[in-house]
Amino acid sequence: MSLFSRQPALNAHSWAGVFLGVFLYLLCLSGTLVVFNQEFERWEQPDIQEFDTVSPDAANAALNYFVAAEPGETEHYFLVFPTSGIPRFVVENDTEAYFADEQGNLLEKEHFPWSKMLVQLHYYLHLPHSWGLIAVSTLGAVICMLVISGFFAHKRLVKDAFRLRRGGSGQTGRIDLHNRFGIWASPFHLMIGITGTYFGLAGIVLTLVAQIDTQGDRQAVTDRVFTPEPHLEQPVVRPDVGEAMRQFAAMQTGEVPIFLTVHDVGTPQQLIELYAQVPGKMIYSENYRFDVNGQFIGTAGYKDGQWGKQLLYSVYRLHFGDFAGLSVKLLYFILGIMLTVLCVSGMDIWLAKQGNPPRLSRVWGAMVWGTLAALALSAACSFVTDTSMVVSFWILLGVSIVAALFIAPLTARRWQFISAISCVVLILTHMAVWQGSAFTVNAVGINCLLAGFALWAGWRAVKQP
Repeated sequence: MSLFSRQPALNAHSWAGVFLGVFLYLLCLSGTLVVFNQEFERWEQPDIQEFDTVSPDAANAALNYFVAAEPGETEHYFLVFPTSGIPRFVVENDTEAYFADEQGNLLEKEHFPWSKMLVQLHYYLHLPHSWGLIAVSTLGAVICMLVISGFFAHKRLVKDAFRLRRGGSGQTGRIDLHNRFGIWASPFHLMIGITGTYFGLAGIVLTLVAQIDTQGDRQAVTDRVFTPEPHLEQPVVRPDVGEAMRQFAAMQTGEVPIFLTVHDVGTPQQLIELYAQVPGKMIYSENYRFDVNGQFIGTAGYKDGQWGKQLLYSVYRLHFGDFAGLSVKLLYFILGIMLTVLCVSGMDIWLAKQGNPPRLSRVWGAMVWGTLAALALSAACSFVTDTSMVVSFWILLGVSIVAALFIAPLTARRWQFISAISCVVLILTHMAVWQGSAFTVNAVGINCLLAGFALWAGWRAVKQP
């Protein structure tokens, strides 16, 4: 039998999905939510002053105030502008971050532990970073394999493209929905798998190429792909970020500055690098470089570089939908939900074929809906306690799974109720803690989405027998 005939492809598709279903679900669910990470950060601290632009003088003032407040050693300073996707001004070093107002006065510290926990879940599955990145990238490769094997396993791909059967036990409808989502969104899912694989495996490939081509010098390989920093010898003085901003504005590039970094702080090699988004380009940014006095040195050359360099520098924005504003984020969110539903429905189909073993079915229901409840309740905890969000999330999820294992009435239907109630608890906690600030446009938008999900999950639980 040919390797690419239907049965081997179907077997590979089924068993890969079953054995890795839990991890794929966590990865896809967290990735879908991370699309709105900037909105979640604003929702976690809704009382911060928001505005559109930062003047060069305000940038210098903010950096001076920050250095006075945080005089410890650091390798970098960062100034994140309101044009970065969040209409707030942030100044930070490698460990601390403060918001600042339009005059550069420092406000409160950044504090969005739940959003950071969610990002860490998607990037690393809360494993040690080096291992987590490899694990997540491997799952990206598995997604690619599942998309491709799903095509080979489907014998009537075109004919069944719009088929959706209803009635009976519901198994045929689940299979049809699984196949439809897999077909309709397959280009997106394949792109997500490929770009997700890149993030972790790039380091491994870099090491291999370095061993083969540059006697193990990883930096030499990196410098071929990403433009190396210039070597500078200057007096050790406070970097003039305001002058760098003025010179960039005078260039009239039409590009939007998103943030500024000071590299090698406190050394003669200090370098100011301003990152600007290029209209009409998918690349993350073009980078403008200035010396410690703010005098222009040159660019990194990404917007006019070779196509391979531009492609690699575009992977982040392509993977997370960080381009073309809210409309693309909404599209990524919908397609991400479809990929998450594929993970769930695939396991549901397999469980049905096994006769829906009671304990395993309950545990899977707790995993699917209990994860949503754990995310909501851990977010509520973040507003009233300083408990680690990673610890809170995994304790809540662990309790859910153990409870489902031993308590027979905790079926998927009841977990749907629990997830709906958890979202209501989160909304009420957010409103109680932030009061008037909870009614800003962004916060209301997030809370309305949570309320919509709670209503849907509750209705679905009532509807099921």
